[in-house]
Amino acid sequence: MDCLGKDTIRSSRRGFSQTTETTGTSSLSIIALTLGIIMQMGCAGITSKPGTSTSLGPATMSLTPPSINFPSVVVGNTDSQAIIVTNTGIDTLTVTQAALTGTQFSVSPASLPVNLSPGQQTTVTVSFSPTAAGSASGSISIISSASSTPVNVALSGTGVAPTHLLAASPTSLSFGNVNEGSSSTLSVTLTNNGNSNVTIASVAPTGAAFSTNGLSAGTSLTPNQSATLNVVFAPTGAGGASGSISVASNATNSPVSISLSGGGVQSTSYSVTLSWTASTSSGVVGYDVYRGTSPGSYSKITSSVSGTTYTDSTVQSGKNITYDYVVTAVNSSGVESTDSNQASVTIP
Repeated sequence: MDCLGKDTIRSSRRGFSQTTETTGTSSLSIIALTLGIIMQMGCAGITSKPGTSTSLGPATMSLTPPSINFPSVVVGNTDSQAIIVTNTGIDTLTVTQAALTGTQFSVSPASLPVNLSPGQQTTVTVSFSPTAAGSASGSISIISSASSTPVNVALSGTGVAPTHLLAASPTSLSFGNVNEGSSSTLSVTLTNNGNSNVTIASVAPTGAAFSTNGLSAGTSLTPNQSATLNVVFAPTGAGGASGSISVASNATNSPVSISLSGGGVQSTSYSVTLSWTASTSSGVVGYDVYRGTSPGSYSKITSSVSGTTYTDSTVQSGKNITYDYVVTAVNSSGVESTDSNQASVTIP
């Protein structure tokens, strides 16, 4: 295919060979030849690479997720989710606006407008703050320089009424018999079974022998959170005792009550007298006595007992503890024999 540059070259060559008489004519012929070469190169450049694009192409935009749902948000609370805006094209994308509909929704975009290079992302945060129980809907439109704009994300949410419920487990405590002058501790678990925070206003025990610790006024429990309340029974005399714990809060079922009972018994002193057969080994100068509350685990409670009996007056009563005892023989060099057989006794 001929082009203007090739025609000019042929014309210029003829002009150059025929105009040699004057300097002016020769100059014009050289100029024509030079222009012909330029035009020929331009023509060759266009026709030698057919189909090459000189444009980077359009910017395109992707939003993830395509829709957002806020399930069961307590009235007065706020829940938030993110929309990821991605430039999926091969040209720079300019995000100019995030337009919102829906009165209970709000949007917190990055500073707009924002330019995104190919593959680059930005985040737009959508929040749902229900003002009443029930369903709500809306949408957000992301406007940009992409050819398909705006792109919409559907919004939905459900507001639920706040509930404040406090549960105690167990709801009653029985301490059984406790020696006067001694004490026993049992625990109650308090759990927020509502969907909103419960704040403890007071913890009030009744009954002179009962007291509490571990939970105080001002403690706040989030939904499903639990706290432990310790109740102490310390009888000052023999006889039955009763009382209760009243836990006041902002819960709709306030106050929560825990009933208490126990019996004080006159304390009794106990002692354990041990006796054993004397060792027949020579050189024995005494005996060591060991005691434990777990089988096979002992601690020395006395040493160098010269006889074959010993009285342990340090046992505790009122706790139903089983004590285990073993005895060893000791020679003058301080070497002990193996343990004797075990003797056990339970102190009520």
